[in-house]
Amino acid sequence: MNREGPKETLSREEWLAGAKRRFGPDPLKWKFKCPVCGHIQTPEDFRPYKDKGATPDSAATECLGRYAGAKSTGLSGKAQPCDYAGYGFFRLNPVHVSDGPSYGVFAFAD
Repeated sequence: MNREGPKETLSREEWLAGAKRRFGPDPLKWKFKCPVCGHIQTPEDFRPYKDKGATPDSAATECLGRYAGAKSTGLSGKAQPCDYAGYGFFRLNPVHVSDGPSYGVFAFAD
């Protein structure tokens, strides 16, 4: 596994502006891509899993399979969605957002 860290560092303002430019002003419609299995998801997709601890913010750091039932483990990444979380031991998030506390997030989907 590649553990080289983030590939892109953005300020929070740059990251928010990029999301709005790509997907519009509604954060629930923003699309993120899991860096392990490639699953495309939106914060809206996590709404049905609120009782399992999912929040809209989960879309940028956790693959939907953690809540919906993973079709693969994050390490194998063969099926979508997987159970990868970007805050664990292997931090494969390709984007790093800074300004105050910094954190890694999934890349926006194309």
